[in-house]
Amino acid sequence: MSLFLLIGWTIIFMAVVSYKRFKANRLNQAAEDSFWNRENAANSTRRKDISNLNYVDFSGAALPFALFEDDLLKQCESQILALKEKKILNLTGISNTDLKLKYGPANLPELTQYDQNFTLLARTLNTWGQRLHELSYNEEAVAVLSFAVSIKSDIRATWQLLAQLYAESGSTAKIQEMKLSAASLNSLTKDPILAMLDTYL
Repeated sequence: MSLFLLIGWTIIFMAVVSYKRFKANRLNQAAEDSFWNRENAANSTRRKDISNLNYVDFSGAALPFALFEDDLLKQCESQILALKEKKILNLTGISNTDLKLKYGPANLPELTQYDQNFTLLARTLNTWGQRLHELSYNEEAVAVLSFAVSIKSDIRATWQLLAQLYAESGSTAKIQEMKLSAASLNSLTKDPILAMLDTYL
């Protein structure tokens, strides 16, 4: 290869690299500008009424309180009873910017607390259901885990154990219902959960 040809290819290579770098920087700048525009709009949103949001409702849940003597079960039950007195919202997958745009920044601290309550609820229900299963109280485990699924917990272990218990009892129709529910999850675990449920059908 001649020196001139080598220099020519080098110039072309450098030009391509420079163009790609320029294009990437421009896209990054556009994304950053879009983010800050939305953030500024969100911070200017007026406070909205959040009293009628889809808060977790325990009224129809037949949860197995005070049935068995076990320290971990008692801890879970105590935590659930404490949470029943609080407002709980499943805000999984919704950014703070989106929350502020929809409800106003003044509501963000409350909404954040309600979402944290949901996270604690989902984790406690999962622990409760798992422990009931370990102790062979499978009917009670199904009651706890199915409630967790009904409020759209995105903990994969919750869905997997419930699907396992349904499969063991031959309730494939229940697993199909779980798939319909899982399809509406707003979480990164949605696809893994759907794939897992398919293995039980």
